[in-house]
Amino acid sequence: MLRGKYHLDRVLGVGGMAVVYAATHRNRQTFAVKVLHRELSLSQEVRTRFLREGYVANSVAHRGVVKVVDDDISEDGSAFLVMELLDGQSVEALSAQHGPRLSIPAVLALGHQLLYVLASAHGAGIVHRDIKPANLFLTRSGTLKVLDFGVARVRAPGIDGPGLTQTGSLLGTPAFMAPEQALGQSRAIDGQTDVWGAGATLFFLLSGAFVHARETAQAMLIDAATKPARSLAAVVPGAPLSVVRLIDRALAFEKQQRWESALAMGEAIAEAYLAEVGSKLSDEPLRALFEGELEVLSEASAPAHASAIQRKGEPKAAVPGSRSSAVRFTLAALALVAAVLFAYLALSKREAVVTRAPVAAPAREVELTAVQAPAAVPGPRSATPPTATIEPSASVPPPKARPVKPAAVAKTPKAAAPAVPVASPSPPAPQGNPLDMGLQ
Repeated sequence: MLRGKYHLDRVLGVGGMAVVYAATHRNRQTFAVKVLHRELSLSQEVRTRFLREGYVANSVAHRGVVKVVDDDISEDGSAFLVMELLDGQSVEALSAQHGPRLSIPAVLALGHQLLYVLASAHGAGIVHRDIKPANLFLTRSGTLKVLDFGVARVRAPGIDGPGLTQTGSLLGTPAFMAPEQALGQSRAIDGQTDVWGAGATLFFLLSGAFVHARETAQAMLIDAATKPARSLAAVVPGAPLSVVRLIDRALAFEKQQRWESALAMGEAIAEAYLAEVGSKLSDEPLRALFEGELEVLSEASAPAHASAIQRKGEPKAAVPGSRSSAVRFTLAALALVAAVLFAYLALSKREAVVTRAPVAAPAREVELTAVQAPAAVPGPRSATPPTATIEPSASVPPPKARPVKPAAVAKTPKAAAPAVPVASPSPPAPQGNPLDMGLQ
């Protein structure tokens, strides 16, 4: 219980600065409470900045910004902010759930809302400086919320002073840092810095990759400060040209070559959506991310490459052919079951033949040894296959077989004795085990 009025129900998230809880006020209303870590709250400067920066969001007159409704210091000295509780998920979590890439309609619809929130913030003289999927929250109704305005300033006290080299690396996330931000040029950071961050965010959502493909944050920071961003077409070869141009311009190394403002980029996104999807901007692709269903657009108003808003990881061809695909899957399953049963019966029959072999072997061996005794002696182990026992009897002339038969009967006990044990340990006997292996 915080200050005797906020009951902390559960943890919603943990970050480097604070922990966010779902909380219930004593009047039964629910909120999100962001509590600054105890060790950071020990610093008076950090605590003051945390509370002050929390009010920056209230200066942005846009529904896409989370409002702060209260602030205070807990009994143990930790500062906390009370904000509206949202129902949905972060864009980072949604991207992970739907695969490394989101659909073009969903990304453009999300980007359009993001740019207009940033345009309102820039109009109020506020630069976010840490735009990334983790700081974007999508509600189930399809509304985008931008989180953590001004948090980067809290992480670097005194950023307007001289020793900016060390603290500058904390002003944002290297994978989504604009060149001037990575270089620590604080005076050059403005609305176009957020435009670059928005472009890097859309690049990631469309491709599943960072702008600069490096293994460490330090290497990304160096690339962001020294190398131009690679084109979206290099990572997503099939991306529409209008979308490639949109993202590539936002990621231009020189600020003069980027979109001049967030509003200008937002308008360009609306044009690209109309060109690629065939209709005006809609929140439907964003709501579909929560529904988990394929939302098929009208073929009359959408080009072939954008005929369906699909959940990531499912091929587009699965929509028109879903019925036939189910039939093929059922037939394949039945064929597999039939194959397993056939293999089981075949192996069972083979095992049964091996079990009966000792009974039938003496009679056949008596007749064969009478006809051709020398052939039975050198090869008793290879005599078990049926082809080896039939060929000798077929090749013996009938006249000679009858007179020799009485004499052979007296000798058969000696020949028949080894014949019986030969049949039981013969090669088929260990082949009884393959039945178990076949079932595995």
